Amino acid sequence: MQITEFLQKHLASCEGVVLAYQSGIRAHFDALLRQLWPEGGVLVISDATYREYVEREFLPALGAHGVETAYCLCLPTPGVSMRAQIEETLGDGVIQGLKGIVSLGDGTLFAAARERAGALGLSCCGLLNAFAPRDTFDACGDDPDAKGCADAVFFDLDAICEALHGDVREAIVSLEVEVYALKADVAAAQAMGAPSHAGVTDALQEAVPPRIPGHARPTEDDLAQLAEAFAWYAAALRLWHVERRTSVETVLDYASACNEFPKFSWADHARLMAQIFDAVTDIEDLEISPESCANRQPPKEILTRTLQQILLEDGVGFDWLRRANDNYVDRNALRLGIHSVSLQWDPFCARLRAIADMMRAISAQSAPHADEELDPSLKKLWVHAARFASKHSFLKLFHDMGLVESSLYL
Repeated sequence: MQITEFLQKHLASCEGVVLAYQSGIRAHFDALLRQLWPEGGVLVISDATYREYVEREFLPALGAHGVETAYCLCLPTPGVSMRAQIEETLGDGVIQGLKGIVSLGDGTLFAAARERAGALGLSCCGLLNAFAPRDTFDACGDDPDAKGCADAVFFDLDAICEALHGDVREAIVSLEVEVYALKADVAAAQAMGAPSHAGVTDALQEAVPPRIPGHARPTEDDLAQLAEAFAWYAAALRLWHVERRTSVETVLDYASACNEFPKFSWADHARLMAQIFDAVTDIEDLEISPESCANRQPPKEILTRTLQQILLEDGVGFDWLRRANDNYVDRNALRLGIHSVSLQWDPFCARLRAIADMMRAISAQSAPHADEELDPSLKKLWVHAARFASKHSFLKLFHDMGLVESSLYL
């Protein structure tokens, strides 16, 4: 299935959305935009990477064809958000006659464009110099008239290759790790009897990166396949985000919120997950006691104080307590969930073993010191993040079973 057909099938507001992955796209991007929006003015939002192209080529090309344009150059400015910069440009009646907003830059700029377009009831599209970010399709919904879903997403393969210096190995590893980690989340949710959108599994089957030998520089076709694989993963996340965040997203968000943790490679995360999954699959179903797991959970008031201490220790804001509250499960629900998992333990572990094998293979290929002990900071990151994980994710399940910390430290 084509990704556009998939999006249209599962998200009504994505009907007719265009996705394109091209080299040399800047040479005719004005024509693509005019084809997308034949009439009306355009607000052009650019970051520093596209500034010269926009000011010297893109805007003059649109003007030559009679397209009315407004221009906003978004630069990192202390105390001034992208939204504020866009709002300043939209002053003095600029919005009158606008058809849409086009962003040229990274995913953060594209998200700002989608947000403002949705709020103003305008169309939007983006030319990205990076692979599809996780939130690419999060604004899409079941309402065909919903605003905020992009009309088109164009991927500038030349800019992507330049940003990666022609080396896509880390990008491929990151995608593989996230895809297989989400498969583990799906398996955990299904074992607990939680609803999981069927489209998630279908999209993950398509999110397969191309095989590029060794240190070879990727071809245009390689880059296009990789860009499409990232788009498929973003589509899977859109459907998954209806219910919850992924385990990996929780860990990455927690690391970003705390200055204490260094940046870890994707191979490091893969090694750690393989270690957790191996420890989990070594357990027999008869060894699982839902009653004991439930009894280990302290009352909510005591749990909140414990979480506050952890957040203070890591220098993370107390707004994370909201995540913990949103994903809190009382002892009775916890007992029933783990009982459901224990009844399906063998098929669940079979799926988990296959994922663990992939995680080990990924880390062995990418980590030169795969036999060394895991970094203590990496272990601490996962153990602390697990306390804030989403319901029905593998990270929360294994935390509630007491298996995250024990698998990493015992």
